[in-house]
Amino acid sequence: MKRNIQKIAVGGTFLVGVGLWAGFAMQFQADDKLAYDPNPGCIKGSPYGKVLALAMQGPIDFYWHKGQSHEHAATLKAENRKAEECSSGCDDHTHHHKHVHEDHATHAEGCGCGAHGEEAKVVVEAPESPLHTLAKLQIKRMGASAHRKTDGKPLSEAHAKYLQSVTEDKLRLAYDLDPSNYTNYGNLHLFLSTTTYGKSSADDAAAVKLAQQTLDFCKLDEVDPASWITAASAAYNIVYHIGSYHEEFTVAEAKASLAEFDHCMAVFNELLNSAVEEGRIASTERLEELNTRAKYLTKLRQAQGAYMKRMMSTKMAEYNTPQPAN
Repeated sequence: MKRNIQKIAVGGTFLVGVGLWAGFAMQFQADDKLAYDPNPGCIKGSPYGKVLALAMQGPIDFYWHKGQSHEHAATLKAENRKAEECSSGCDDHTHHHKHVHEDHATHAEGCGCGAHGEEAKVVVEAPESPLHTLAKLQIKRMGASAHRKTDGKPLSEAHAKYLQSVTEDKLRLAYDLDPSNYTNYGNLHLFLSTTTYGKSSADDAAAVKLAQQTLDFCKLDEVDPASWITAASAAYNIVYHIGSYHEEFTVAEAKASLAEFDHCMAVFNELLNSAVEEGRIASTERLEELNTRAKYLTKLRQAQGAYMKRMMSTKMAEYNTPQPAN
């Protein structure tokens, strides 16, 4: 009898423990307290993380473009152009090909390797160039050819999924290292919102969540204007999402999204002027880059704002139209 009571007590205690564990686990899961986001050495978000985030843009391009970097593409393009010119019967073998592209924040689906990012300047020298110059060019050509896909067949499903997985992992790591980086945020957002590598559909919910997360993070910066241009980019992506699914949002939400973007641009201009006056932005190239991005985002906001105004006006007109009595 005593042993049976002991077994019942142990069994009851076990069941109560399992119930409490399951209950608290469900509560923690609902509150997102079970998520584990390792940050070894507190590198994410640190100045060192910002530097590493910049350094990762090259490897990301390599996987995004299926094994070709911008420099590889420029080298092959220069060599192909040289071969075409020489095959047409030219006698002058002194060719100088220069490829310089403006920096873009994001990749477009199906874009070529030379479409985005600051591409290296590639010059094809004459045969009488110094030996060390010819040797360097030959090494570049070998490196570019080694990563070139030559079989003419499309990527297999397994290969495409592998590239998609590696690209997404690198994009997320680069973003985590520095969420305020304009390029890394834009690339990850575009990856989520497109069907790159044959994804069945875009993940709009994840893209909007990323935009809101980036906006909240960048608004904490009270010094760097670059953070606020990234915030404006995230705010615009939210504006664009609301415009694309305007039937799911109210007029007040649409106006609030536009006001958020305008606020980000106002703070950006204020911080930029202060940074220039205090000498914290000494590079004219950096200043021009920030101003170019600001002008680009402003034009997008104007176009999207006009579109949303039409859509919301139509929505309000339909809402205010009296329905005929039955």
